[in-house]
Amino acid sequence: MYPIFFSVTSEDVSLAEGIWDDFPDDWVYLYSRSGVEGASFWDEISRKEIPQSRIFVVFWSKDYPQKAGCVRELEQAQALVSAGHLLPVVLRLDDTPIFWNESQSTKIKPVFELLQPLLSDHRTSDPGVSAQRALEIIAKVAEPLLRAPHPMWPRTDLEKAMRRSIEKERFKVFPALWVSGFNGVGRETLIRDFNRAFAPNGRGVLVDVNESAIPRQVLLRIESEAFGASHERLQELATSPVEVKPRDVADAVQRVFDGGDYVIFRHNRIVEENVELPEWLDDVVNALEAEKRGKLFIISQIPLLPDRNARCREAMVQQRVPTLDEHQMTDFCIQLIGHFDREPERWTDDDITRMVAAAGGNLGFLVSLIRSAVRLDDLDQIDTLVAADSARMAEAITVYVRWAFGQLVEETDALRTLLFLDNVTPCHIEDLEKAVAPSRPMLRVLGRLIALGLVEREVEQVYRLTPLLATRLQRDLIRPDLIEWVDEAMRSFAGKPVEFETESNEIGHEYLRLESRIRAALLSDGGSLQNGVAVFISAAHWFQAGIRLYHRKRSADAVRLLKKAFEKRHEFANASRVELLRYYCLAATRAHQFTKSEQCIKLLDAVHTTKPMAAFLRADLHEYKREFYEAIDWYEKALTLNKDKHTRIERTYRPLINCILRIARPDFRKAEVYAKDYLRLRRTVFSLMSLVRVYLRWKYRGPAAGREVPEDIDRLLSGALRELEQHPGGRSTWYEMLAEQAEFEKDLETAVGFIDKALDLAPRIQLTHKRWLLMVKTGNLQLANEVIEELDAAKHDPAFRGNWDGNLQRWTDIYVRALKAANRPTALVNSFAPELTSDEIGRIIGRSNRDIDPFAFW
Repeated sequence: MYPIFFSVTSEDVSLAEGIWDDFPDDWVYLYSRSGVEGASFWDEISRKEIPQSRIFVVFWSKDYPQKAGCVRELEQAQALVSAGHLLPVVLRLDDTPIFWNESQSTKIKPVFELLQPLLSDHRTSDPGVSAQRALEIIAKVAEPLLRAPHPMWPRTDLEKAMRRSIEKERFKVFPALWVSGFNGVGRETLIRDFNRAFAPNGRGVLVDVNESAIPRQVLLRIESEAFGASHERLQELATSPVEVKPRDVADAVQRVFDGGDYVIFRHNRIVEENVELPEWLDDVVNALEAEKRGKLFIISQIPLLPDRNARCREAMVQQRVPTLDEHQMTDFCIQLIGHFDREPERWTDDDITRMVAAAGGNLGFLVSLIRSAVRLDDLDQIDTLVAADSARMAEAITVYVRWAFGQLVEETDALRTLLFLDNVTPCHIEDLEKAVAPSRPMLRVLGRLIALGLVEREVEQVYRLTPLLATRLQRDLIRPDLIEWVDEAMRSFAGKPVEFETESNEIGHEYLRLESRIRAALLSDGGSLQNGVAVFISAAHWFQAGIRLYHRKRSADAVRLLKKAFEKRHEFANASRVELLRYYCLAATRAHQFTKSEQCIKLLDAVHTTKPMAAFLRADLHEYKREFYEAIDWYEKALTLNKDKHTRIERTYRPLINCILRIARPDFRKAEVYAKDYLRLRRTVFSLMSLVRVYLRWKYRGPAAGREVPEDIDRLLSGALRELEQHPGGRSTWYEMLAEQAEFEKDLETAVGFIDKALDLAPRIQLTHKRWLLMVKTGNLQLANEVIEELDAAKHDPAFRGNWDGNLQRWTDIYVRALKAANRPTALVNSFAPELTSDEIGRIIGRSNRDIDPFAFW
């Protein structure tokens, strides 16, 4: 089945073939390119292709009415269009009229009569349409096909449970429902299915919210997505001096409800999804009155926490959506195979079992796996698609995403689209077209990415990265040409005007498109916004962009934006203000703006509930200043103050252990206790690595530090290394630890070899630093010169540009040591780092003369 059917004469088929090439291969039936060899054309067309297609494209020209085959196709399509089963598109290739007149032969008059139902309520192209314009028209009509329909697994048990939980009184339900569960388990689908029983024609208006959300921003999103507010209306709301309160957002939700629809707030991540939504949303929920159906549905990975549940007891209840069990997943897997694969019988029970195990109960991930697997010529290749013999969903997703990226290695348009969406998501298809400027139509690019499960169609014409990608893009798509491209693409896109459809009565996405330009401008640090867009920048945008820049190691840029948000912190709810202070402090510390860090710590320490965070940030500040004894004291205070808060404790153990190991006479016994507590709390690569590091330093530094070394230290160390090697995703770190052991044993060239293996598995910038430093330490003249050459090349390499400012002093430190090891004048450092002052360069040269380890300093 092909969803689009091209009806064209042999005289015009070359034009149609050029357009056919720009669509996904399984989208368009064109008699010269599609179909089964040896089959009867008309039998194939009349029985299968036209009845099962969804869009019928007429290439209307002077020859079309004369062709018996085209007339037969038009006759069948006309009946299906009249019945509402087929959407027509008429392309006028020349100036042939679309209405019959007396100057034409009466023999072809019936053809014009057949054409009329295809013209009513449907626009045609202008006469003499170009190939490019024809492609644009078809693409716009065909865009909804990217919704990628597939079988849905009915979860009637959950719908019944949801119905029971939301019922408040006999004829009333709670106005709000909190729906939690992992990404991909079908939370949004369940909400929409559930609402069909109450409002069969009701539309779920989707609005993204996160910890930085403020009432005015959410109100603008509802006005745009639910009511199609014009630019003038949005500007009026954005610039109004009247404060927007939670009650105003609740009134907007009520207006959506009164129109027969409902609102879905989707908890969207800035960096991680375990940060709570702002508490002002509770005021929105509590302002809603119970009626015969739900008004507001909140989707989050986090369950409804007790405090929020208590505050909203009269207006909101919760429902958890669990993953499916293996039996249900197997049945669903078989349905998906039958839908996607034209040869489903080639699948063995073992193939199905491997797919089900990899999906780990996640419906969305299973759909992506099957959609990709059916394209494999040989199902023996499934092990390259998923983590073999493993039921760990996180590991399988990592393996799958790397496989998917591998399929795109030569498809630059697709890779650019992914990188742009990583910065600006969700995004309108027209904006993607402007930003990426692909060599093929964006529809084809998106079709490819959707087929691989990397991109999702959000709503009409809006696309986003699938949650499967999470934070994986920055690690896997680091080609220099791509990194150089994306910054310039965002800068250029930010200044482009927003062009809206003025002739359509459909709901638009005007505010989303305005926000796309704002995000691009703030993250690219140089994009100039037009006045019609700049007025919409809010403290929430500075907050969100600042956090993303901090996590990209652009601390100075992050401080600049977070400072603007900090000055308007009164606009945020309490939980949001705390997150803002946390990130502002962390960024300021790393940007050496310690006065700002102290200001944030004092504000947090003044409130009882945020004293634990203040203690952690105080420790972090001391650690960054290399005041390790003070840092240890404050980290230990943070552990005590954060008792029973596992996530915060987990984040404290790693830097605490690191500080203990960096003092002159480490207490290795204490460090071991903390590392084992860390492991008991959560067994990760980081906790396992912490224990390995304790044993490594205990074995090799213990005697010189005057510490007694356990007799079985070799057994303890080898056991910890073995556990790290066996941990999923721990192989790269295992090589890193082997390199550290080789360094302790003065076998530096072996250590460099281990770092090279670690880099092959995970190209982390920290490993590159370590490799350069080890190469210098070998004393090998050739290796020292290689480091100088690589660092000189890094100055012009886009792959390092995003990290340049944050790492310049560290790289300069390594550069100075490489110059000395290569017997070259240290004065050459001035041309390597002209951005640094003479005092900064002097301090770096001084540290190298005293042989202070730059990793210990930085």
